[in-house]
Amino acid sequence: MPGPTSRLEAFSDGVFAIAITLLILEIKVPPPGAAGELGPALARLWPSYLALVTSFANVGVMWINHHRLFGLIERTDEGLLGLNLLLLLGVTLVPFPTALLAEHLRGPDQRVAGVVYAGTFLVLALIFNLLWRHARRGGLVVRHVHVDSITRQYAVGPLLYAATLGIAVVSGTACLVVNGVIAIYFALPPRLWQR
Repeated sequence: MPGPTSRLEAFSDGVFAIAITLLILEIKVPPPGAAGELGPALARLWPSYLALVTSFANVGVMWINHHRLFGLIERTDEGLLGLNLLLLLGVTLVPFPTALLAEHLRGPDQRVAGVVYAGTFLVLALIFNLLWRHARRGGLVVRHVHVDSITRQYAVGPLLYAATLGIAVVSGTACLVVNGVIAIYFALPPRLWQR
């Protein structure tokens, strides 16, 4: 039965907040050592810092876009609830591939870790598109000037994240950097894609 979106939005906001907070827990404090060892030990954590910032940006931008969508989605249905839960499942998984890639970024398995990381965001982009298309086709979206612009912007997402899979096969670091650039793309306002 269709209903208002307020409970769905509140629950989603909580899940996004927890997932984004969990990202920092993967950065471990270096153990005590001899005098002067802490600085170099902190510097060696650069893969964790890069992974944190990139994943924080991506999850943050997903939250921004979720907020944008639900400013236009006026009611829910069973399909929308299910797709939103699927999206939130993916969001809760983000800390794992983030930690995995950070841990293996300088090792021989960085490409495998990069593929897992890129694959996570590809799946999230696909789910985001399914959620938006379901809302549009189901008549859950109010008429608004940016509806078509959002659709155009989101349609590119799976292609961009699929490209990061190819990049991850070459370099985990490049995969992280490109994911950061993609976050900037999705932070841009939908009006830029108006015709």
